Parts: sequence; structure tokens; C-alpha cells
Amino acid sequence: MRNIFTFLAAAALVSLVFASCTKCTTCSYTYKYVGKDSTRLYPEQCGNKKELDNYREMVNIDAATDNGATVTCNESK
Repeated sequence: MRNIFTFLAAAALVSLVFASCTKCTTCSYTYKYVGKDSTRLYPEQCGNKKELDNYREMVNIDAATDNGATVTCNESK
């Protein structure tokens, strides 16, 4: 019985630790269009570090097509 309780307590602790690893970020980039500043907003993305790194990389690739674009990402959670 003690082993089952220990296992359940460990499983609950692990699930709490990994649930708190989820973070969210929202990115945008600003660029010049016909002499004026324009901004492209992206939807909020939540996930682990790898997913958020992929999201930021996608935004940077998109921004690279607009010369002089400035990327901004805001973390939340």
C-alpha cells in the first residue's frame, strides 16, 4: 500500500512540475511600408521551449522578407 501511495505522490509531483513549464509568447514585427511604419501581429503561442523557439524563428523568417523589420516578442505566464 505504501508503494502505491509513493508512486501516486511522485506522479502528481511530476505532473505539477511539467505543467508549469508551459509558457506563452506573442510576437510581432514592425516594418516600413510606403514610408510609414506598419506592424504585423501574430497570435499568441503557448508551449514548451522548443515550440516557442520554432515560433520565434518563423516570425524572424517572415520579418527577413521586409528589409529593416524589427521583431518584438512578449513573454507571458
